[in-house]
Amino acid sequence: MQGSRWSTRFPVCGKAFPIFERVCGVTRLRHGNRLLHKLSTQAPSASHERVIRERGKLSRPSRPAHGPSPAVAAHEVPLSAASLSWIEHLVGTERVAQVRSGVRAASERLDGRTVWHISDNPVRGGVAELLRGNLPYLAGGGVLTRWATLDAPPEFRQFTKELYYALCGVAPPAPGTGGSAPGTGTGTGADIERGRRLYERVCKEYAARLTAAVDRNSVVVLHDHQTAGLIPHLREHGCTVLWRAHIGAALRPELAAPAWEFLGRYLPSAHRHIASYAGVLPSPLAGAGSHIVPPSIDPLSPKNLSLQPGIDPSRLLVAAGLVQDSAAAVPGTHAFSDLLLRHPVLIVRDGGPVPAQAPLVTQVSRWDRVKDIPGVIRGFAEHVDPAFGAHLLLVGPNTTGDRQAQQVFEECREVRSALGSRRDRVHLVQVPTDNPAEHALTINAIQRRSTVLVQKSLAEGFGLTVSEAAWKGRPVIAAPVGGIRQQIEHGTTGLLLSGPRDLPGFGQALNSLLEDRSYAEELGRNGRERVLRHYLTDSSVLNFAGVLSAAAQS
Repeated sequence: MQGSRWSTRFPVCGKAFPIFERVCGVTRLRHGNRLLHKLSTQAPSASHERVIRERGKLSRPSRPAHGPSPAVAAHEVPLSAASLSWIEHLVGTERVAQVRSGVRAASERLDGRTVWHISDNPVRGGVAELLRGNLPYLAGGGVLTRWATLDAPPEFRQFTKELYYALCGVAPPAPGTGGSAPGTGTGTGADIERGRRLYERVCKEYAARLTAAVDRNSVVVLHDHQTAGLIPHLREHGCTVLWRAHIGAALRPELAAPAWEFLGRYLPSAHRHIASYAGVLPSPLAGAGSHIVPPSIDPLSPKNLSLQPGIDPSRLLVAAGLVQDSAAAVPGTHAFSDLLLRHPVLIVRDGGPVPAQAPLVTQVSRWDRVKDIPGVIRGFAEHVDPAFGAHLLLVGPNTTGDRQAQQVFEECREVRSALGSRRDRVHLVQVPTDNPAEHALTINAIQRRSTVLVQKSLAEGFGLTVSEAAWKGRPVIAAPVGGIRQQIEHGTTGLLLSGPRDLPGFGQALNSLLEDRSYAEELGRNGRERVLRHYLTDSSVLNFAGVLSAAAQS
């Protein structure tokens, strides 16, 4: 299976459904993927079988028959329609009927107009996952939907990464190569103007190619700060332009204010503005014409699909080398050692893999300073009672080709090395991303094997890793930043710290859940129920369909 093809096809595909034999209910592997061969003799459940059958039947592409312009084709993500019946067994008939009605109304009001989505990346990050989960259902309901990604040079991506840090209200690691972003404190006014010239040049060049493919009456949804510079060009072309902010409210508003001022040259021109929750948009953008659309997780993605009955996540993690082999994890001989990954998971460790029966505390995140991974290490090592025998697993993507991520990873190694003998209970893990199916299933298994999942970020957008964790029925401890405050009801569906740097409180919260397993299980059950009610795909599809209906009438 080719990773690049899978990453753009699986969550939105009709005929291609290359996922896991007997693990999530699929009875045959496709495309030569070696993932999880013969891991169970359990028969797939009826609901999973129905999903597979319907995915095989429904393959109507959502884009018009004339196809994309050659200028944009290389950066367009293939989409196919999806049926809401695939998730009906999870959310119920009434909710599915409500979403169908909302999407149908949007389609009728759009009256044949195409809705384009433009984002920074087709594979990595929360925005890409959200679009892969949502757009097929909009297409399946009759909304003509297309998705393309920016074609930008490295210096543009460096500049917008610094802009991201500023919008989060945190200082970036170092001055950018393309001129420092406003609000970062890393450059002069001349640096910022050089950055603006770079930003506007790239946006203008991409807009010229994009408008060759986009009809003048199209609706274009631009995602995050990387795309804001396209707004004036698309307005001039005659499009209805919506801009969606996925980055959360800043930790330090004084750092974020200049970044919003930088974007203020472009954002007011958009017809409508969308945020994940109240407080994200500056007040001038948060009035009439603004919408709140919380994002969601896709329960049918490989990261979130339930494993088949009889599949122990420890089996998968033993195969990956993350957990020690034992009779409890893999009966008999080591029969599953070659079944999970084509590449070994990179583990930095002194004491070997996690003991088979050890309680496991896990944070899944990018190797990024805003995730405060060193703080998680220190909080665990200094404040969690070693008598519990718990181990800490810090999991992120491989850092190949990402200089900043590798730098953060090396800093985490140094923090871990300074712990002395305590470092044996701390594990840093890079999960390869060249095969997104394997990567996602590994994360899925890690979360399901974990005792407690944490997200101690300094800043977040919406922080859907919290809902991903809660969907597995695991208790979550998190910092009260970004959309995490909307997802967790403190003491009922999870635990919120007093602040993102509260290390003693972090340790105290972990100790309480490691000691009182019944309370931890109660939080996990309640958290899953909250995700089911508010943060599955159908909810965000319905909300966004309402935005499209409003935009079509304006």
